[in-house]
Amino acid sequence: MAQSDTGTREPGIRLRQLEMLWAVIECGSMKGGAAQLGISVPVVSRGLAQLEQTLGYSLFLREGGKLVPTPEAERLTPSLARMFSAQSELRRLAFGPGSGQRPRLVLAVTPGLEAFSAGWLTRIAASEALSEWLPSLEVLEVSQHDLAIREGRVAMAVSLEAPPEPQGGKRAKTAAARARGLKASLRQRAREETTLIEGDDDEAKPTAKAAMPELGDTPELPFDVEDDAHNAEGTASRSGKSEEASDEAPPSLKLPLMLLWPSRWPLLDKPLTLVRLNERPFVDLPETSSQGRLIRGLLKRERVTPASLLEVATPASAGRLARTGSAATIIDALSALQVLEDARGDLIGLPLSMRSERYLELKWQLPTAEEGESLHAVQALLISLLEEEVAASLARLPLADEEG
Repeated sequence: MAQSDTGTREPGIRLRQLEMLWAVIECGSMKGGAAQLGISVPVVSRGLAQLEQTLGYSLFLREGGKLVPTPEAERLTPSLARMFSAQSELRRLAFGPGSGQRPRLVLAVTPGLEAFSAGWLTRIAASEALSEWLPSLEVLEVSQHDLAIREGRVAMAVSLEAPPEPQGGKRAKTAAARARGLKASLRQRAREETTLIEGDDDEAKPTAKAAMPELGDTPELPFDVEDDAHNAEGTASRSGKSEEASDEAPPSLKLPLMLLWPSRWPLLDKPLTLVRLNERPFVDLPETSSQGRLIRGLLKRERVTPASLLEVATPASAGRLARTGSAATIIDALSALQVLEDARGDLIGLPLSMRSERYLELKWQLPTAEEGESLHAVQALLISLLEEEVAASLARLPLADEEG
């Protein structure tokens, strides 16, 4: 209870509850308000219910599927607008340019990108447009990026992941087309063999029934027609995602994989290809990582069987082990470049062709800018500097091998 000017005790109202009220008024729905605040709908619903209990009156009415503020809530709207506008201005003055304190610009990267991020941070620090910001790096697993973005703890999150498994392909499309054609043919034959019987001739009725194939008479197909059709056409019904949801996927850059081969291993004047990994020790990444799964799938498709397998946690560790001459490895090009620069001739690096899904994707996520155009400009500049650093790194790669 808070004390009023008259000395009486008034019920306490929490700022967070007022933030929920203002967000729902702005968005017109509980779901929209929750998304704007980065919290769940039940939390907003519970917070508003507690606020209504404190105030003693309802704040919203539901009309036509929308939440409409009650007259009592509308009476609060002008004050709420002034309060949160002043809060935004106060934050800008306290932490924005010219405040005397540089606002932090926290960037999140996955562990495999920590070494690469040094060049990106150098570009950020050298940018005049970002001179008022204090960049810092936070290393997070990719599973933690969404939460860090929603909570507003980071200004940008960058990860390196394998692309999703390709659905279908030419062979699957052909099989699905054949299956659909066979199923249509069976249905047409069933219609043609069905005879119309007039009258109540009891002897004719069994004949008609026999001419009409039952469901069990249909030959069993070696694949599921509907599932193959979905795979071949690239639909997302199996995963429950619509085409609109796929459009919201984070932007990305394609990066090649690189084969690292110890220089002390003889090549005997033969080209370095993936086949050379047969009967050689190999350093792999965990199958739980997307990069590890991609590399294992690549070796399987190329029918490459190393003599022995070692497993390490990160691409940098795999590169360091390859440098000792103990084993070869395949890692992403950004990590490989860092390893090669430190190896000083102890390793040979060969970028692999990116055909047949042999690549990784550098993805980034950004929070919704709420502070106006200034933060949008910062986000755009961060992406531009990231792309410049990636381009500069890939420019140092030798030509990709198209045969291996």
